[in-house]
Amino acid sequence: MSGIPESPSIFITGVTGVLIIIESVAPKDRLYTILTGDLGYIGGDAWHAITQKYPSCVARTSCLVRTKDKGDQVLARYPSIRLVYGDLDNTELIEAEASKADIILHFASIEHVESASAISRALQRREKLHQTSYWISVSGTDNIAWKDCENKTYGEHPSDQIYDDWDGLSNVTSLPDTAPHRDVECVQLAAGGTFVKTAIVCAPCIYGIGRGCGNQRSIQIPDLARYTLQKGHGLQVGKGLSIWPNVHVADLSDVFLRLFEEAIQGGTRASWNREGYYFAENGEHVWGEVSSLLAREAQTRGLTQSAEVRSFEAQEADNQIDFASLFYGATSRCKAIRARKLLGWEPCHADIKAAVLEALEVETRTLKI
Repeated sequence: MSGIPESPSIFITGVTGVLIIIESVAPKDRLYTILTGDLGYIGGDAWHAITQKYPSCVARTSCLVRTKDKGDQVLARYPSIRLVYGDLDNTELIEAEASKADIILHFASIEHVESASAISRALQRREKLHQTSYWISVSGTDNIAWKDCENKTYGEHPSDQIYDDWDGLSNVTSLPDTAPHRDVECVQLAAGGTFVKTAIVCAPCIYGIGRGCGNQRSIQIPDLARYTLQKGHGLQVGKGLSIWPNVHVADLSDVFLRLFEEAIQGGTRASWNREGYYFAENGEHVWGEVSSLLAREAQTRGLTQSAEVRSFEAQEADNQIDFASLFYGATSRCKAIRARKLLGWEPCHADIKAAVLEALEVETRTLKI
């Protein structure tokens, strides 16, 4: 299928504040889509996956970028895209564009409440007009690490609690208000209605080299690899026993692609609104083991003199790597059931060890060691 069928218009937002507007052909007029985050790791890869399957999107897309340099970067990959300049703080612009959009792919900052609220206001107007809208966005599984953050039990033996997006969905959509990203998630969860359909894809630790036109680097594993190379030793928080789920970036993008397809085809197979919450994991890892693997491999390759992994308490760890206590010290465990059951999602990458070694190789080249 090379083109988008006659379908809803789409509004997409993304990680770096790049806004893309896609206009797909409708029976009576041209439908409207906006995308932000084309230069971000998650948004860029997801947009790559979507345009690989639906290349006709590009010619009917407008992209909101902050600067001419960013715009040129987008045009180099997608020369038929139309550029619009702005950022996530331009809430009046976002609200105006979202009010015309039938599908919103929101890859923008999961911390930016104002832009999410602008989208919500626009879609509530569409709800009153009985205009169907789909709002698909990204969140992160550090939200389910809230208990360790609250109790300050970093790096300790994890509890047996594993969140899931099927039988245990209500536990996920009713997290404490203090949980990370909860304020943005609440805006979207409250926006769903009869005509407004929302979906949140909650991403875990992501690995793999992105395929987008901007940032192709993840955060957690690459930052840990870079630290090991620069400091000559590994890092773990406390006892290093915390656990996180993981997924390859291409498999994560496949969830977005499948939800996108559901939206353009009427969305009958997927679940939306309060039941439109999708984890995207394909396994889990222990952070202390990842740190040990990086340190051993760096020494084996002659990149460091020692395979030592040093333990830091939460505040000390944060002084070493930004957000280390959360990213490497708090436990986040989940099972992705909904995408597998409803969307036929079958992730095909599952080698976290290979991903760790790949990150070490990339950081070695970047640092020119």
